[in-house]
Amino acid sequence: MAMRFPLTDLLDEQESYNFLLKTLHPDGMKCKQGHALPPDQKPHDRRRDPIFDYRCRICGNVFNLFTDTVWQGSQYDCRKIVLIVRGVAQGTPTLHLADELEVDYGTLLERRHRLQKLALAHKPDTALTDEETEADEMFQNAGEKGTKHADPDDPPRRRANKRPGKGTMANDRPPVLGVVGREAGQIRLEVCDDTQQATIQPEVEQKTEPTTTLYTDESNAYNRVAGTGRGHGTVCHSQKEWARDDDGDGIREVHCNTMEGIWTGLRNFLRPFRGVHKKTWLSMWPCLSGLIISNGSLLTS
Repeated sequence: MAMRFPLTDLLDEQESYNFLLKTLHPDGMKCKQGHALPPDQKPHDRRRDPIFDYRCRICGNVFNLFTDTVWQGSQYDCRKIVLIVRGVAQGTPTLHLADELEVDYGTLLERRHRLQKLALAHKPDTALTDEETEADEMFQNAGEKGTKHADPDDPPRRRANKRPGKGTMANDRPPVLGVVGREAGQIRLEVCDDTQQATIQPEVEQKTEPTTTLYTDESNAYNRVAGTGRGHGTVCHSQKEWARDDDGDGIREVHCNTMEGIWTGLRNFLRPFRGVHKKTWLSMWPCLSGLIISNGSLLTS
């Protein structure tokens, strides 16, 4: 028997409001026309305390904490919204989260999908500036969960897919390419169709600076990295080599263990969902799991 806790009762509504205000409006609350809320202005409507409505003194528009955000029109209180965002970022399944917070499953699922799309839209696309980076691929079983397939020879998903050879989008084991900077710890994740050099090389060039030293395994996909001016060190996992000291300083700097550890976290994030759609949602899950909630990037529309 599962033990349920009244999570919303354990949070302070005003503190939750303050958190959302800082996250959604780091530069201060504004109306739809962009007019700032004066610090001395009194609320226009106090019925949803502490979520007050204000009437803009310049244009007359009524606005509140959720205006022009993904939460506009929501009747959730601030405590529930904070817990929803926390649950989505942690990978809690929608059904479990809806039951825990006593909210409608369909409404919560729709909000979750909007959060995922916002996360994808705000995915960083700048190159990592670290002097040392690592790259690796993870293969994730992902069919077409939820898509109707009348052809028995073309099933929507394959559980425990153990097809021989490297995974591809076509055989329902699409690879996720990961690049991480060792100094800043930032991550760039991309769902790819395959791990051919023509697919991986452009992604590596886009996600790293030409001055970086990239560490990878022995995959042929990285064979021409050095030709771009980047330093390139490899370890041979097939020969049970995991880390190597090339410069003789006593530190085994040649490895991709940082990226391997990130794959463990990503697999744990995906596991509770019992499968994801390879074309629709898989590209959003790695992005969401690696997203740092800052400046309202996960919450604002």
